Amino acid sequence: MNTILNKIKEDNLKARKERNKFLSGVLTTLVGEIEMIGKNNGNRETTEEETLKVITKFKKNAEDTCNLMSDSRADSKELESYIEEISIYDSYLPKKMNEEELTNLIRDIIDHDSDINIGKIMSFLKNQYTGKYDGKMASTIARKLLP
Repeated sequence: MNTILNKIKEDNLKARKERNKFLSGVLTTLVGEIEMIGKNNGNRETTEEETLKVITKFKKNAEDTCNLMSDSRADSKELESYIEEISIYDSYLPKKMNEEELTNLIRDIIDHDSDINIGKIMSFLKNQYTGKYDGKMASTIARKLLP
């Protein structure tokens, strides 16, 4: 059961009842894109991991647009709407570990496996902590900590 998707659907229904067109529009688009992944892949339910990837992709697109708009002389109202959109996506994404938390976790992984390598570390993180860490940061830390 995809709990993130269910939460988005509940929030979308609430936004529609409250006649919040902006929030409802953002969430309707998000739900459609998330559900499309499962339907296009064997008519199944979309997984949590796939849901997080879609939300992350939408957030990145909004951030890129924001950056382009702030570089130009864009309409401030439009820029504000993208900033609001980013905060909506953030509300559904798990909090990412900071560098210290990630370092401690990788140190623990290394301490509990005598035959550890970068691939095993990254695989473990992907399987257990999807969406909760920065992959580039994890790779850099792992390379520093591995003997």
